[in-house]
Amino acid sequence: MDKINVLLLLISCIFGVVYGHETTNSTSIGQKQLVKWCIAQPSAPQDKLQGFIDYACGVVDCSAIQPGGSCYYPTMVVSHADYALSMLYRVKGSCNLYIAKIVTDNPSYGSCNYP
Repeated sequence: MDKINVLLLLISCIFGVVYGHETTNSTSIGQKQLVKWCIAQPSAPQDKLQGFIDYACGVVDCSAIQPGGSCYYPTMVVSHADYALSMLYRVKGSCNLYIAKIVTDNPSYGSCNYP
């Protein structure tokens, strides 16, 4: 039985690395909850980020990055991708580590509040 559990754990770890997804958006440290966000890697290709924005906004509410939204400015693909990545991370619990990274510093700014 222990060999099967170890084997399943190894398979889970391998698939997590191969598919590049982080699946938890908070971690408990003692009594304090450490919140995480998923944001774009600065080196991610713009076309990949735009493709992700298009996908994510079909799944989650992206009104904040639409004209008039609280996170519309700056109107840069990477900024909008940051918001879309974080929204999908909150809703689905996964972060595409090929174009994004996990951070513990809240990326919110001004009136733009990240989920």
